[in-house]
Amino acid sequence: AFGALAGLSALTPAWARSAIATGPARVAGLAPTVVRPGLVEYDLFIDRTRLAFGGETGTAVTMNGTVPGPLLRFTEGDEAVIRVHNRLDEDTSVHWHGLILPNAMDGVPHVNFPGIAARSTFEYRFPIRQYGTYWCHSHSAFQEQLGHYAPLVIDPAGSEPYRFDRELVVVLSDWTFEDPHAVLDNLKARPNYYNFQ
Repeated sequence: AFGALAGLSALTPAWARSAIATGPARVAGLAPTVVRPGLVEYDLFIDRTRLAFGGETGTAVTMNGTVPGPLLRFTEGDEAVIRVHNRLDEDTSVHWHGLILPNAMDGVPHVNFPGIAARSTFEYRFPIRQYGTYWCHSHSAFQEQLGHYAPLVIDPAGSEPYRFDRELVVVLSDWTFEDPHAVLDNLKARPNYYNFQ
């Protein structure tokens, strides 16, 4: 029975497994390309990927081939360096939702940066000034609705403020095979369009 239970953990996505403490910087899921004290680097690849949702297959905008994207993990006080490689034939972006960071790194196209051009790479670089659980997502077209989002966890610089036995990161979202442009058009025409009692 214990062997079967141990085998079941292998079926859990890497980012959803509990983190293993490896010193001050704990990293679970996607391994950063470089980890040294005070600097954490990641490479994110934005692409269109065929994925199964509820028994059907659709095309998603993915981060490193998954929806949601991989868990990004930092420690308060780190410097984050995140290279976003846009493999799409259109512009993309990553907005770091809820993070305190320099305006030029916020990731909203045509507001505080030009966006990430098709087939190009943009490097986000900012200090991590807080701790908690956040998320990042695209602010380009309807890419977020097509799967371009990911969880982000920042551990406190000191000890954990709360005791826990196991850490789980839960990301909730909707998926539709309907074109997101059509969803918006339907809701603008009639706000209760998808209200089926």
